[in-house]
This record gives sequence, C-alpha cells and structure tokens, in this order.
Amino acid sequence: ATSGEEQHVLKGHSGSVYSVAIQGDTIVSGSDDNTVRIWNATSGEEQHVLEHFDYVWRVAIQGDTIVSWSSNETRYWNARTGEALDADEAKASTTPGSSRLVNVENGTHVKLSEGIGFTTDHRITRTARQGSVYVIGDESGMVQILHVQGIEPGI
Repeated sequence: ATSGEEQHVLKGHSGSVYSVAIQGDTIVSGSDDNTVRIWNATSGEEQHVLEHFDYVWRVAIQGDTIVSWSSNETRYWNARTGEALDADEAKASTTPGSSRLVNVENGTHVKLSEGIGFTTDHRITRTARQGSVYVIGDESGMVQILHVQGIEPGI
C-alpha cells in the first residue's frame, strides 16, 4: 500500500497498550491489562498471551527472546512458544526501551510525508517501526499495523 492504509487491527488487550515491538513477522505488545501478547504481523492473528503480575510498561524482541518489564519484574519469554524462560538461560541482547521511531502529532496522528498519514480514534501510546511496517498501540487497547511502500517517514 502506498497510501498508509491500515492493514490489521489487533484486538485482545482490555487496557491501554504501553509498548509495542516488531521483528520480522512477530509483533509484541504490552498493556496495563497485565499481559504481553504475541501476534503474527502478516495474518494479524494472536499467537500467545503471556501473564504478568502488574502493568507491562515495555517489551522488546531479539531473536527468539522477548523481554517484558513491569514495575516489579522483568520476564523473558520464548517468542515462538510463549514459554517463560529463566533469566539465566535467556540470551537476550536487548532491553526494553522507550525510543519512538514514528512521528506522532496531536497524540492521535502518525505523520508519514507529503500530508499522508494515519489517524486513530484514541491517543497513541506506543509505536514501533521496522522498514515499511509501522505498529501503533493506543489507549483503547488496540494495536494497528500499517504496511507503507514508497513513502519516507515525515520529520
């Protein structure tokens, strides 16, 4: 799509999405509903729901390892199976971060370029970008996936 048209809406979280990450065909989202969800980026299907004891503030994915962080714990997961990993066994080379890789205006609009963008009905809480794929989490608990071809991100 060259228009920034929405490809999927991932529904499953019952609270605000605080963090999203993408690697290859895997999207990970963390929410104040105390869950981490693993999604297939191509189909939009939910693959696994991972439980925390508190709000999930950050998620990251590196290789087959997902790292999720809440106020009282950091957990490690196998991205393919959804199984919890012992921290000593986890070989994650990344930690959850807060860098915003997508230009968000007015809290609800993703700016791409040349006036092209995407607007949500709810405040955008987290974003991630990998090449031409944008992942956007909002306070309603939805995660949107946009596949954008031939457009450079706005500055």
